[in-house]
Amino acid sequence: MNNQGAAMRTIVTPLFVILAATMLLVGCSKPWTHPDYSGRALDRQFKTDSLKCEVVSGEAHPLDKHKQLKSYEMCMSDLGWIHNTEGKAITFQTKPR
Repeated sequence: MNNQGAAMRTIVTPLFVILAATMLLVGCSKPWTHPDYSGRALDRQFKTDSLKCEVVSGEAHPLDKHKQLKSYEMCMSDLGWIHNTEGKAITFQTKPR
């Protein structure tokens, strides 16, 4: 009986670690991707393009956040960015204290 418990732990423990790592990676995936960039270049270009689109949408719709968001998303799409919406339902939040 003791050997069965040890065997079960050696199977279940790696599976649990893989499942936990997968859930963390899904929660940390980036909402915007670009087919021409990866790694640090992706991060740099995203910051540049995102700031540009924030300024454009803010100037076009200074008092309407909903229109700003739509304008921002259109601007990013026009620059070749793809908005990944899958996984949006998975969020990790802590309870307010």
